[in-house]
Amino acid sequence: MKYLTIDTTTKVTAVALAEDGRLTAEGFLHTTKTHSERLIPMLEQLLTASAWTLQELDMIGVVRGPGSFTGIRIGIATAQGLAQVLNLPLIGVVSLDALAWAGSGREEDIVPILDARKNEWYTARYRWTSGEEKAECLTPPQALPTDQWLEHLKGLERPICFVGDAVVKAKERIEEILGDRAVILPEYACLPRGAYAVKAVWLRWQETSVGERVEPYYIRYSEAEVNWAKKEEARRREGHE
Repeated sequence: MKYLTIDTTTKVTAVALAEDGRLTAEGFLHTTKTHSERLIPMLEQLLTASAWTLQELDMIGVVRGPGSFTGIRIGIATAQGLAQVLNLPLIGVVSLDALAWAGSGREEDIVPILDARKNEWYTARYRWTSGEEKAECLTPPQALPTDQWLEHLKGLERPICFVGDAVVKAKERIEEILGDRAVILPEYACLPRGAYAVKAVWLRWQETSVGERVEPYYIRYSEAEVNWAKKEEARRREGHE
């Protein structure tokens, strides 16, 4: 089964082609251009280099969040459009689940951290067990204040391997709180990659064997939605006075 994966949940545009869970081609761009500018040209280049066509695809997978609200919407809209035109099943996976593959086979707990702004991270905690094809999710995805999360991890007295786009900026603070129990992978391994999405999507497909309705997974409301809700609440209150 041939399939395409799209991950635009961070500033990285990550696209991949795979067959039966094995990576065929991977595109990775971490530049100032927008996902809208990079996504389709990257896909076309990968298809050409792989000697594949869109018509050969059997399924499309997309990373649905959490992460950048705009990036999530672009990725899902692109995947949905392709799936509709090509009449293909669509599969959605969580960004933190995909990032857990950056630490595949490691003994430390794997903790993805994605920049959620407001001094918070989107995060979760995973553990790989020998012989298992999927990491166990020990702490479900959530948005947490950075220091609060690090202090919690410190109390676990476990070695922690950090991955995600927030790692480089937070490296000193992580090491300050966790000391030698913190493991920081190189940036190229920390950031979202098509190879990670390929694995996560294939596992999800094996669980479902059918397409699914893919919705954005934001964890929390966007700033615009929060402001709108506040205005609506104020308007309702005025109406009752």
